[in-house]
Amino acid sequence: MACASGAFASAAAGPPALMTYIAGLPTSPSVWVADAGDGSSARYLGQASSAQISPDGGEVAAVSIEKSTNAWTLSLYSTVAATAPSTIIPKRPQPMNLLAWSPDSRLILVTVGTSPAQLMIVDTTTGQSRAIATGVIYGASFAPGPSDSVVYARAMLNRTAVNIYTTSSAGTDTHQLTSDGHSEDPLWGPGGIIFSRATARPKNAYPELQLWEMNADGSGAHQLPSVHVTSNLEGLIAVGSSLNGQHLLANLVGPTGSNTAEPYVIGLSGHKPQWRDLTGQGSGYIGDAISANGNRILVTKGTAKDLKALSVVIFPWGPGGKPTTIVKQGGYASWNQ
Repeated sequence: MACASGAFASAAAGPPALMTYIAGLPTSPSVWVADAGDGSSARYLGQASSAQISPDGGEVAAVSIEKSTNAWTLSLYSTVAATAPSTIIPKRPQPMNLLAWSPDSRLILVTVGTSPAQLMIVDTTTGQSRAIATGVIYGASFAPGPSDSVVYARAMLNRTAVNIYTTSSAGTDTHQLTSDGHSEDPLWGPGGIIFSRATARPKNAYPELQLWEMNADGSGAHQLPSVHVTSNLEGLIAVGSSLNGQHLLANLVGPTGSNTAEPYVIGLSGHKPQWRDLTGQGSGYIGDAISANGNRILVTKGTAKDLKALSVVIFPWGPGGKPTTIVKQGGYASWNQ
């Protein structure tokens, strides 16, 4: 099964609109902050292999790896002051995967470890962190709005069944929403929780992933329009939603390690919504984020096979619009648009 992190679009508290991206791949990865409109005024923040900017644009959470010790660290950078970063989670021998910011720019979701992993919430105002779930984590995101509730998908250790749960930011009041054992990568949007459901395919080692949606209490589960998934691909994973829930971004992905992805978009307000290949290229792109109004899509062009050749491109939502390259050497971007 594929695993990816998703991001719910949040409107910035005010100008300027900023973005982050990773440059210097693969030998010396670093995180930069720049203008989200055109990539101008780029500023180096520090060494990091992944990063996400807060919804209010004030801070950047970044994961770095110390090569000599293979130790992972989660740090916080200010976008408004040239100060040293603050260490949120100090050096750990386990891998860290940065998942999401809360809508109020206060909390961060991150996994530490793999099998098992701890799904942790970090409070950036206090520096404190706590584990809210343990197991094999297949994605997590915050609820829209002020609740700071979390949805996540988890398989128990040494179990294959993956199901979706909701919990509070303290890890209390936990509810299991699915019981089919094949639900993963949830994105909590304004209309409900969007997730991938896996279906086994005869004579294929990889299941097929199609997107479903359900209410926050697990009721009303229904499949969204499907896409054709060839035998060498797995299927759709939700990436982000506009604030009104009418514009959805997903990635059509291949099996883990295949370096295959392509962003797809769907408008959910029409009578018969249909998916559209955003770039029309079939592969070689990955959707990073969608703007709050749904009009712009942030995309990394290139694949993990050639990290030096990555670039950051903005695509308009509608078909026929001209894409704009805003970073010529960098990728895996996030923004607060």
